[in-house]
Amino acid sequence: MKSPRPALDRLREVSLYEAFRRSNDVMFYCDRDSGILDVNPAFVRLFGFKREEAVGKNPRFLRSAHSTAELYGRMWESILDPSQGYWRGEIVDKAKDGREITLLLSITAVRDTDEGVLGFMAIGMDLTEQVSLKTRVAQSEALANIGEMAAVVAHEIRNPLGSIVLASNQLANEALSPSDRGTVMKLLRSESKRLSDVLASFLTYARPPSIRLSRADLNALVAEVCGILQSDREMMRHARMSVSLAPDLAPCPMDPEQIRQVVWNILVNALQAMEGYGRLTVSTGREPGHVFLRVRDTGPGIQPAVLPQIFKPFFTTKQQGTGLGLATADRIMKAHAGAIEVESKPGEGATFTVRLPRPEE
Repeated sequence: MKSPRPALDRLREVSLYEAFRRSNDVMFYCDRDSGILDVNPAFVRLFGFKREEAVGKNPRFLRSAHSTAELYGRMWESILDPSQGYWRGEIVDKAKDGREITLLLSITAVRDTDEGVLGFMAIGMDLTEQVSLKTRVAQSEALANIGEMAAVVAHEIRNPLGSIVLASNQLANEALSPSDRGTVMKLLRSESKRLSDVLASFLTYARPPSIRLSRADLNALVAEVCGILQSDREMMRHARMSVSLAPDLAPCPMDPEQIRQVVWNILVNALQAMEGYGRLTVSTGREPGHVFLRVRDTGPGIQPAVLPQIFKPFFTTKQQGTGLGLATADRIMKAHAGAIEVESKPGEGATFTVRLPRPEE
């Protein structure tokens, strides 16, 4: 009687290939040099490349501008690590017609009995519809805030605009003394700046964060912002600032312009809370998976009832202000897959900790 083993092996091969061919998820197989050996019909339908156009190429021909060298480095480090052997995460690829496609991609190293790498198997789930749905929900939430935003804009613009109109009319009076003219000019400049700051805040918040990641030095950003604020006598007044930057803080992926805005908003908020008195302590450091910025102030602290609301747009406890500084910082950090944490007790100041993801080295 013949052994059933060859027949079973053949059945398994046929079954696996049929699963590969009929899967609704994108699947492709690469050799040990990362050359594509085969793609399934779902791959052809999604990306628009014929099978013969894909076979023999490195999968990086699908790479979009969103897929950084840092991402690929972490990906291959995980795949080639014998203790792990795979990578799973979201990635944005590009179709033949230029469309960007978000995939939940899983790549596994296929090894022989001696743990040698034979090739790589990739399975991708198309997340484009889910991403589009999230975008539409976010847009709906933004539209729901338009009425509230319009009321706040009108209120914040009306006062400085009225002062500017009044000052302009006064400057037209030829009988105005040089001393009074100087006072009016000073008012005109301050109210113009106030109006410009209000509009800039609204535009920054209204613009959805578009992250352009590059390796940047958090220490350098913090030092730059601290230096600008320390030289501003009107902002600092009698407050003191101490800065401690971790010496071993290597550059990590971030959008430096947007993170600079976060650092600025957090520090300005702390200085305003202290009203020109007290000590501001600024430090950076690293912890597993993250780098962080920590800002401690000796201001009045935050009431427990207020604490859950401080990142909500338009919420402010100040007489002047749009309530968008911390809300904007929070949006930027979420777009970076980071976070801002706050600890505070009334009368004991507040501590803001900004955490950014850092790839493990």
